[in-house]
Amino acid sequence: MSPNLARLRPLLVDELRGYAAQLADSYRTHEPTYTKTRGGRIKLVGVHTEDHPGLLAQLDDVAVYGVTSSADTPGARPVPQSRPPGTWEAVALYTDIDAEIAGWCWALDLPRRGSTQGDVRQLAGAAGEPRIVTDVQVDALCRTMRLWRTRAQSLIGWITAAYQPRATCPVLTCGRAGTLRVNLARKAGYCTACLSVWDDVDGSITVLAEHISAQTDARAVASERVRSGRSGHGAWLPDHPNGQTGPKGFAGLSDSGA
Repeated sequence: MSPNLARLRPLLVDELRGYAAQLADSYRTHEPTYTKTRGGRIKLVGVHTEDHPGLLAQLDDVAVYGVTSSADTPGARPVPQSRPPGTWEAVALYTDIDAEIAGWCWALDLPRRGSTQGDVRQLAGAAGEPRIVTDVQVDALCRTMRLWRTRAQSLIGWITAAYQPRATCPVLTCGRAGTLRVNLARKAGYCTACLSVWDDVDGSITVLAEHISAQTDARAVASERVRSGRSGHGAWLPDHPNGQTGPKGFAGLSDSGA
């Protein structure tokens, strides 16, 4: 048994329970609203409070209802569409997470609670019991729950589908194109191929942003060279996938959660 893990166990348990709460528990957000007075000053006029289900419940909604368009009312339940973007990925992700949760319950000899959220809460509670979960298992379970949290955050989008940049995975052993999924508002991203994650826990989301921006800049330079050919005409290669407009890299994303 590693003495470092034994010493870090309380911190790992707290971190793990934080991830479990985000996955399984509902939460409330408070959004201040402002107005501009005749004198040009900004005045607070109220606070909009809204309750949200946990990430797993949101992921399940995306899997069932799909993702709304930007013209829909913010905060409203997604409207079913004939080909909702991201739905099948959400179904696959929810199924993967549920299967991994079942594997952890079996490995720790814990009964299933009848719901995915209940199982997550049970795992978080068991992590504090050394007789049930060893230090090594706590470390592994913490990393696994972080992966579940980040993948769910990346795929969920109440207003638009998850951003899919035209960039390759920065992991050298992967390097596949079209596999990145990014949610800027939640500062999370992951690769559907190698399951690597980038988030704000260790600042790795900044590394991913710089990687995407570098590839976008390189594509923009190549596009300009095509446009400035001898004939004066050439094919324009779009810098912003999914119909995005605005600056390159992550700056082209909206703050709506996609």
